[in-house]
Amino acid sequence: MFLSISLITLILSFFLFKAVAGSLALTKINLISWIFYYNLIIQSFIASVLIINNWDNHYIINTLEPEARFYGWVAVQYTMLALPFGMLLAVYLSGLPSNTAIFHYYISAPIQTTLSPNDSYIRYPLYILSIIAICSVAYTFAMLNTNPLVAIFSGFDAESLAGLRQDASRQFSGNIYVRNVFAIGLTPILAYIAFSYWKLTQSRKDFLWFLLMFVASFFIKTYDLSKAPFVFFILGFLFLYVLIQGGVSKKLFLFFFCIALLLIFLAYYLVMDNANLTELLSYNTGIGGRVFLTQAAGTYFAFEHFPSSNDFIGFASFSSFISDFLGLPQSERAARIMMTIFHPSSVEAGLAGVMNSLFIAEAWANFGLTGVIISPIYVGFIIQLLFLFFLKSRKTPMMLGLFTYFSCSLPITGGINDFVYNAGIIITIAIFTTVYIIGIFLKTIQETECENNFSSPITTQP
Repeated sequence: MFLSISLITLILSFFLFKAVAGSLALTKINLISWIFYYNLIIQSFIASVLIINNWDNHYIINTLEPEARFYGWVAVQYTMLALPFGMLLAVYLSGLPSNTAIFHYYISAPIQTTLSPNDSYIRYPLYILSIIAICSVAYTFAMLNTNPLVAIFSGFDAESLAGLRQDASRQFSGNIYVRNVFAIGLTPILAYIAFSYWKLTQSRKDFLWFLLMFVASFFIKTYDLSKAPFVFFILGFLFLYVLIQGGVSKKLFLFFFCIALLLIFLAYYLVMDNANLTELLSYNTGIGGRVFLTQAAGTYFAFEHFPSSNDFIGFASFSSFISDFLGLPQSERAARIMMTIFHPSSVEAGLAGVMNSLFIAEAWANFGLTGVIISPIYVGFIIQLLFLFFLKSRKTPMMLGLFTYFSCSLPITGGINDFVYNAGIIITIAIFTTVYIIGIFLKTIQETECENNFSSPITTQP
């Protein structure tokens, strides 16, 4: 019965997403279709079928009661339908019968410069921002007690590497805003922007700019031994190719897919002790277990332990600013609380971080049934507005870089908090808005000087 209902839900979800994704073709992968294929089907839906039928045999999920399995399954099935419904609502309220035409128009349009034929007014602020980003990457590594990348090849075992990873991410001794905003946040966006300029101009200068930002992105995306960030950064270029060229060939799509798998295999092999192929390929351990079940486990764990082991959090975990404004005590986010419940000794020892999962888990942990009902519609609505905003914008390198970044980095398997208040996204938008304003200011100054020179009276010597 559960399998039949799940398959019907999947079919209905497919048609709903088809109406709001612009295209569900893999060769035209985009922000919406990626959410459907990866975040929902691969990271959530498959696990829901395995877990409700007790086919998982997973170390976290085995600790759960049948009720938690059932409630988690219901929440996932509901999200599969409510999320695209929220997107459909945004499309209709935008006055469009569908976003398919506007999507295909956008990806088929040529790249445009922003303010001038050579875009020098925008380039100079972007160059300065690139220097700041590279310096921030160097600063991040300088503030680490031990470089995790060096530790991999220095004989550290898996437990020691896990400790270094937590030290790098949660016990960082430097300024976290420099690391999070300028190093982790801006560097990959600038790499996408530089690549877009290179595709526009084919100049050696833009290629060198792109190469420099790509190398910097590699280091910051792997600085704490996280396996996924660099893979997603590489996959971002697949999104970028679609946006620039109108789509990709099946061969190029397969190439990106193989590169992603190779990088994942390599990362697991380097950080796991006594890794073997059988374990790496198993559906409930290694890579398979991490992608299909471990990432989904938090959804069911949340229904198991909220509010039985921990009261509903409410707004207390959004930010210290919101908590102070509402007069609430500050709380850790649900993902951190769940990891503390599941493995307190590892958290205490600094070997474990968070138990991230589909955003519906944090919605339940925060607000209970109300959060579960409202959050998928709300998140879908916000995501579609973002998608439409980019599709209606001019196709410039800077907008392409931001479009690509958001396409593969939205926190669908992070938490509902990030769709209500996300300081990183707000600061990123503010930075690139400032770049645009500076570009306009520089252009205005230049044009004013030219007008003054042109209108100045010409005097001649007698």
